[in-house]
Amino acid sequence: MKSADFDIIDGQIHQPAPPTPVDESWDDAAKLTINVEIAREAMDAVGVDAALVVAAMPYIDACVARYPERFIGVETFAATGAELGAAVERARGDARLAAGRLLVTDFRTLELSAGFAGGGMDAGFEVAEKVGLPLFLSTHGRSAAMRPVIERHPNLSVVIDHVGLAQHPVSPPRDDVWEHIDDLIALAEYPNVHVKLCGLPLLSDEAYPFADVWPNLQRVIAAFSADRLLWASDYTRLRMAKAGGPSRNRGCLYSETRDMLLHSNELNRDAKAAIFGGTVKRLLGWSPTTA
Repeated sequence: MKSADFDIIDGQIHQPAPPTPVDESWDDAAKLTINVEIAREAMDAVGVDAALVVAAMPYIDACVARYPERFIGVETFAATGAELGAAVERARGDARLAAGRLLVTDFRTLELSAGFAGGGMDAGFEVAEKVGLPLFLSTHGRSAAMRPVIERHPNLSVVIDHVGLAQHPVSPPRDDVWEHIDDLIALAEYPNVHVKLCGLPLLSDEAYPFADVWPNLQRVIAAFSADRLLWASDYTRLRMAKAGGPSRNRGCLYSETRDMLLHSNELNRDAKAAIFGGTVKRLLGWSPTTA
């Protein structure tokens, strides 16, 4: 039975793997198939209909080949300059992909990456706008630095990852995890900017349902509206955390990342429908075909 009367699309999963490695005699295709099934089973267990796969291309290919009705890829580009422009153009014609991703900030240092700061990503932004490929931008608290890019490319669909904030893990812990939320909210004036509500439990000092996130989260919702927001679990990263951390929730369950929004009285049904799938369908032009 579906957990809602609308599709629930996870806006970001990475490649999971079994905690004990499989036999090394198995070939790579078999190992990938196991990891696809781990993701599919996790989604089934918590009532997630489909997901955007942010991973290396072999895993994206394995997911889409096995369950094309439930998975679509987001390629993280490593190239810069003309090579990045060519990669973006190629991605636009790849049926396995719905978007691209650029790591504009180094998550370990929270400094802008050399590729972005040196202009090496400019060709990627230019070509993405030209061919209509949405870009997810991993900013880790540096949302303000995206303003010049957004102003130069008003027809480029942008999604700011992780609510525009540095989140531990994997970034260094912050005394105030919301310290740069105003920089994100300031980008709401640009209609082509969207926000991925990803890793929300890690912004809380409380147990589920993480009620203390709502004052800041409501500011984000008010600024962007639900039609420019999309939910993502990033559940493999949240499971990396050690339980019992002193300042943030650790080891959050996949179901908790979904249910804190799905079962909240802070959102009406239409807002939930947008955040859990409507925005992805409209923005990426992709709809799952699950029963």
